[in-house]
Amino acid sequence: MWGTLPDVLDRACGYYRDQVAIIDDERQLTYQELRDLSDRIGSALLSLGVEKGQRVGLLLPNCLEIIPSQHGIWKAGAVLVQMPTRASASVHQANLAQTGATALIYHASLDDVVAAMREELPQLTTFIRVGGDASESGDHHFTTLVDKQPAGRPVVEIDQHDECYVLFTSGSTGEPKGVVQSHFTWGHYSITAGLEIGDTRWGEVFAHGAPLTHYTQIFVMPTFLRGGTNVMLHGLEVEPLLQSIERYKVTATAVVPTIIYLLLDHPRRSDYDLSSLHTMLYAGSPISPERLRQALEVFGQIFIQAYAGTEPGYVSCLRKTDHRVDSDEAIERLASGGRPIPYVEVSIQDDDDNALPVGEVGEVCSRQLGQMLGYVDASRNAEALRGGWVHTGDIGKLDEDGFLYIVDRKKDMVVSGGFNVFPRQVEDVIVTNPNVAQAAVIGIPHEKWGEAVHAFVVRKPGAEVSSEEIQAQVKAELGAIPSPKTVDFVDELPVNPAGKVDKKTLRAPFWQGRDRQVG
Repeated sequence: MWGTLPDVLDRACGYYRDQVAIIDDERQLTYQELRDLSDRIGSALLSLGVEKGQRVGLLLPNCLEIIPSQHGIWKAGAVLVQMPTRASASVHQANLAQTGATALIYHASLDDVVAAMREELPQLTTFIRVGGDASESGDHHFTTLVDKQPAGRPVVEIDQHDECYVLFTSGSTGEPKGVVQSHFTWGHYSITAGLEIGDTRWGEVFAHGAPLTHYTQIFVMPTFLRGGTNVMLHGLEVEPLLQSIERYKVTATAVVPTIIYLLLDHPRRSDYDLSSLHTMLYAGSPISPERLRQALEVFGQIFIQAYAGTEPGYVSCLRKTDHRVDSDEAIERLASGGRPIPYVEVSIQDDDDNALPVGEVGEVCSRQLGQMLGYVDASRNAEALRGGWVHTGDIGKLDEDGFLYIVDRKKDMVVSGGFNVFPRQVEDVIVTNPNVAQAAVIGIPHEKWGEAVHAFVVRKPGAEVSSEEIQAQVKAELGAIPSPKTVDFVDELPVNPAGKVDKKTLRAPFWQGRDRQVG
């Protein structure tokens, strides 16, 4: 097909040798320097005894070293175990144990995290520390180790169908599961989906504020293939994002909907020159159609929505041309996840895995060359892989024009008095209230109905809104059953390492000490 992931990178580095590939504050790498550094990292791993097919953990924030480290692991013939830095030490420990990783490249800022899990992972024998002083740790120092390696790509025979990547599900409905990809599947996924969804242009300057361990990494390689620059931001915060767009003339970025809300409400947004920005992708969780309408009025038609999952890969895309508010039909389409991208098939299926007609609600299933090979724990494959389809666990429907509407997560559905309530539908109604910034809806135990609908609401700064107003608003729109029986007003909603609203955390106090009876 197109070879391995390092082959694709090296080809791009040959085309754009002297152009800037990566920026991290005052540090930067040209394409030639990126290629050379990834070569040396691969050689360093081999010199420490890492063998082809072994798994290597990568625990780095967005920084200059993360992309060359990824490709260095692949050039050594090893398998990258990608670890979200915002997760806890216990999660990292479980992920490394699940994969059997024998080596770990980690950042000095995460010393405490590594120390907390080191003794519990006897199979993890090789530690490489990025940053800090070489004398501060007994582990191998990244710069010292890499600088003494010979130039040139290490000689390791790698096949495009070799396992190359283990990523983890967000854990939004359970413990994170390791998902396995090959050079072929990940290459197909990242290049076809990245180019299609990202609307990637020549010379793109892509700002990565969301962690590269999350969905934004899919746009790294397409940016390189267009001779562009990947800008590393040290967190997805509004002020640094605005500053970076102005400073680096950023042309594209990827965010979660929460950031769009914060950008809309930011009091100094107009102080920054954002004229270079022509693409803002959003994914990770649903966005309120009402707030999206506001965003279009403020920023223009620069938005692209992507619907994806760790197991299926990118499934659908709502293009810039679909982000319109000039007709009732166009406004309704803003609530969709767009249409399936090229090379992806989508089927809506019932509980017996039968395809459902257009317009009927069921589980979203997809298949493509870029989907996962399976889980690290192969005994779990039947949960998601059946009949060649990846069963996403999301509930949705297709309309007559092929637009995909995600109704909710299957496991988030609230069953109240025998009636199914989809939290997203309730959330979308609540956030149309002009005084509401965000909302999250869950089911909580109820003696009579099994579950009752409960809402968490974040007010806009300085705004007031009552529980009664929220309840009446939902009742008028959706009826009495979906209307929240109780409402909590909170300053912010918790998010998991993937940037999604963490409904597990929201549910925990209500369901502690009991199994969920319904839903």
